Amino acid sequence: MARRGWQRGGVLLALVLTTLFFGSAAAEAAELKFGGYAKLDLIFRRYQQNQDLADPGSVPIRGNDPTRFTEFRMHARQTRLNLTLTEKVGPTNLRGFVEGDFFGVTGTQTVSNSDSFRLRHAFGEVTLPTGTTVLAGQTWSSLMTTPALFDVVDFNGPTGSVFVRQAQLRVTQKLTPNWAAVFAVENPEFFIPSAVVLPSGATRGATAGSGTGAGGATSSTVADIAPDLVGKLVWIHPRWGTVEARGLLRFLRAKTPVSGDSDTGVTGAGGLAGRLNVWKSGEGQEIALLFESLVGTGVGRYTLAVGPDAIIKANGDVEGVLGATGTAGFEYQATKQLKYHAVLGGEYFQSKKDTANGIGFGLPTRDAASTIGNPGTGGGNQRSLSVHAGAWYKFFDRYRVGLEYIWMQRRIFGLAASGDNQGDNHSVQAAVQFFF
Repeated sequence: MARRGWQRGGVLLALVLTTLFFGSAAAEAAELKFGGYAKLDLIFRRYQQNQDLADPGSVPIRGNDPTRFTEFRMHARQTRLNLTLTEKVGPTNLRGFVEGDFFGVTGTQTVSNSDSFRLRHAFGEVTLPTGTTVLAGQTWSSLMTTPALFDVVDFNGPTGSVFVRQAQLRVTQKLTPNWAAVFAVENPEFFIPSAVVLPSGATRGATAGSGTGAGGATSSTVADIAPDLVGKLVWIHPRWGTVEARGLLRFLRAKTPVSGDSDTGVTGAGGLAGRLNVWKSGEGQEIALLFESLVGTGVGRYTLAVGPDAIIKANGDVEGVLGATGTAGFEYQATKQLKYHAVLGGEYFQSKKDTANGIGFGLPTRDAASTIGNPGTGGGNQRSLSVHAGAWYKFFDRYRVGLEYIWMQRRIFGLAASGDNQGDNHSVQAAVQFFF
């Protein structure tokens, strides 16, 4: 009898929980939508960077070999395809999304111009009647403020943007009609570029995309031991836009004892970001101010990987590198067809050195030689700046063209082989975009 009573109680509890989360109504028909776009990019660049996007971390230093050449590139790699599944079960909303583009491994341009399809987003989310949304899968990092991303012509966007896609488990709780709180655990990756001088015997492991998985090879010095933690407080207003206060906590591990010991460094960062709609008209015209900032240690891989997350000292201690990044600009919807944009972005990284042992980041070194394609490294990137200014014109709802001017500047701690420590690049980019 006791067993039957327990079974009846279990069934009753299941019915109560099902009614609480999903309601008593039957599921509505699920809806599947196909989307994406085809995009052609045409890029003329003052100095050669061998990139299909604006990369602030590889701007050639004045006098180095790439500054001898101009560059023209043409591709359709930003083309993307996606599927969205939505369903309503009582008061509960379900959504799944999968998207990919062709900015993976590029193939030969001699004949086929075959570019590999790669995963961008793959997640499912459930929004409960309690105002709680649970997301699981891969998508934009919760540290990002997507309304603050500019609709630029270039694929990368301005330097200084928080820009990461990764696997995560995210919970968003609506607090009031205008406020929400977000917490997420996300995939970690300890980023140490070649500009960081490591202790003797330390290795960076395999490069990203080599097939060894996140964290590099098992023989590498770094190890990922805990997820990155992200928290946000979000303000949303239907007229004025959105502002987010965001924070990041990371755990960076030097796995292999370098000089008899190893260490886990704890880094953290925070900032504000948002989009403020300062003017609107009833004819579809709008001016919006967009901005974002992030200051703290361990931010390197979250901001276009211009600088490192941390250094490893000779005794194995991990110490985070201080970085400050941000963007500011506007978007102006002049008519229903024409939209302008302009944005200034910047990143700054502080040197972090184990001077007694000649290791760390920001050492005043000089490159030995300027070889073909070498933009100059000289101790690592101290600062990068960029300006994107352009416009989009929409001929039809599915068809638009864009034109953009891009200026980028990079300064290094040491010297390139040319004897200089700074370089600029200019480019003009046009695009034709057809939405599916």
